[in-house]
Amino acid sequence: MNSIEERLKILEDENLIRALAASFADICTSGDAKRFTSLWTEDGVWLLSAPLIIESRGRDSISKLFSTLTVGKRFFCQMLHSGVVTISGKTATARWILSESAGSHDGSCYQSLATYDDRLVYETGKWLFRERSCTFLNISHASDQNLLTDNEGN
Repeated sequence: MNSIEERLKILEDENLIRALAASFADICTSGDAKRFTSLWTEDGVWLLSAPLIIESRGRDSISKLFSTLTVGKRFFCQMLHSGVVTISGKTATARWILSESAGSHDGSCYQSLATYDDRLVYETGKWLFRERSCTFLNISHASDQNLLTDNEGN
């Protein structure tokens, strides 16, 4: 059995990883590209599945992708639902379930359900994403007008 100090360190690391994932979702909602970039290792990889099919490597590339994805959005909200974290020394893996809602200035909207599979590393005194791989499970598109009409009928 691990010592109480070792068990406490595991709990502390898991909490820091959960806070990192929550920060990612919060930053996606706020649109703060500088903070977003700080969550990644220098050689980080961000993968987005179909229908986007995007692979971005390195902090600079990830920062540019984040800025590209936020352009034209009236709002974007990412909600983190649950996660499983496995820690092995200074590396970890995690799997998260999340949903997203977004609206553009042209009145189009979408909602998605997805998972993130993460590889993380502890460096320079903090946990960072080495790789985030998003798999979209479902994406629904609508317009603001359709949402208003649907809600009025209920």
